[in-house]
Amino acid sequence: MITISKAKPSECQKVRHLEQKVWKEPGVTSQYDIAFFVSFGYVFVAKDKDKIVGAIVAIKTKDNEIKITDWVIDKKYRRMGIGSRLYAKLKKEAKELPLLAYVEASNEPSIHGHQKLGFKKVKKMKDPFYLGTTGDWWMLRCKQ
Repeated sequence: MITISKAKPSECQKVRHLEQKVWKEPGVTSQYDIAFFVSFGYVFVAKDKDKIVGAIVAIKTKDNEIKITDWVIDKKYRRMGIGSRLYAKLKKEAKELPLLAYVEASNEPSIHGHQKLGFKKVKKMKDPFYLGTTGDWWMLRCKQ
């Protein structure tokens, strides 16, 4: 049975390692950033027993929006509704605040998943995280 809960500080590095495993990028979230997000933001995890199999990471912006920085599900656990359950938990905690997500334009499964959850494409942009990337990204917004 998969459970959804608020991440504990002791789970910070497990979330980070899940991101690295799924996205195959060693520096997705630094060890310090994930601890900051767990302490001051919104981080929820999906667990199969004690194993973290999914997570959503977000933080409130100065404009009173909730910016989702990461939404990750272990490949073995996809298409089981875990991502939707993580978003439902975030929406409940965020109350009425609008949600923002940035998704690579080439990532059709994520765009489709966000749209099923009520997100709308707001604008196409380049390099929203100022990392020197060249591909297009979509800014998606969900009003609650």
